[in-house]
Amino acid sequence: MRFSFLYLGNFRNYRRLELAVPEGASLFIGKNAQGKTNLLEAFYYLSSLNSPRSEKESDLAYWGEPGFTVGANVIDGQKQSTVKIETQVTPSVRRRISINDRSAKRQELPGICPCVYFSPDDLSIVKGNASVRRGFIDSILSRKDPVYAKELSKYANTVSRRNMVLKRAKEDRAWAESLRSLDQILAGLGSEIIYKRFMLIKDLAELARTSYKFISGDECDIRYVSTIGDLPGTLEDTKVMFSQNLKTLAKEELARGITLVGPHRDDVSICFDGKTFRYFGSQGQQRSMVLALKMAEARILEDAFNTKPVLLLDDVLSELDSDRRKKVVDFCDLGYQVLLTSTEASGIQDSTFSTFIVEGGSVRPV
Repeated sequence: MRFSFLYLGNFRNYRRLELAVPEGASLFIGKNAQGKTNLLEAFYYLSSLNSPRSEKESDLAYWGEPGFTVGANVIDGQKQSTVKIETQVTPSVRRRISINDRSAKRQELPGICPCVYFSPDDLSIVKGNASVRRGFIDSILSRKDPVYAKELSKYANTVSRRNMVLKRAKEDRAWAESLRSLDQILAGLGSEIIYKRFMLIKDLAELARTSYKFISGDECDIRYVSTIGDLPGTLEDTKVMFSQNLKTLAKEELARGITLVGPHRDDVSICFDGKTFRYFGSQGQQRSMVLALKMAEARILEDAFNTKPVLLLDDVLSELDSDRRKKVVDFCDLGYQVLLTSTEASGIQDSTFSTFIVEGGSVRPV
């Protein structure tokens, strides 16, 4: 799959942009704050209706404008599609999505134009806290499985309600019945999320191990670490374990007024030689591990949608040494469309790259 054309209207610092996008790799060069990252953000928004940089869609609108438009032509083999998203951000967020002039739902977008976004900030997947790693896994699952995103939202609401009830039940036992009802809902939703994460990690770990060895020549180990304990092989067994944990921790949760077990407190262990990359990995090892995880993400989306996703590399290659840079370029040569940004071409530009200059919200080919 590849993009052949991009249209932006009042998106970030782009008043209006019409851009023909070549096959293969395209390098967008420009100084900071000229719109390079905004360009990749637009492609990612088309693929997921999310920004990799901001949780507020109002941030995506040109200053003072009530909304924005992002559109693209997409080619996947012999199939061509036109995707358009019109987003209103004031007074409230409203979106209109169309695919080939047909009204569409957001869950259709990842399958039409899947993308993998990678920036230097993604080092936090390895270096950051557990919530970043959970977010990484959840972003993949939410694109693969439209039901998962809904389960995640329902689960978060249930945890919030349960924490409120725990605080009240501590002082008024009449709330105990509400707690029992919420426990059933929590165990059901939580088990689904844990099980789906666990199954994804099994695939992701195998792919990432292969990629990490390709990049560094070394081994790594990736595991899902759940607060309910070592996970069994079935969803039903996972539900039983979750319920047992809730019973075991009932008094402590009541005393503390918070839910102590569940996917909202789980983590992903990423190690080498029995040591975590987070605390013991060198900068080079950490970069290699994140690269491996992103390569694994691309493979998983490719399997899920039966098409190669577009790789969006935001100022990534300039952060790498020559060996790792070559490994990334070699991976990109496996048939992916690649859109890269950099402040300079030195050390990055390849003879096969199409090059563009980005300046003040405009883009021109070199």
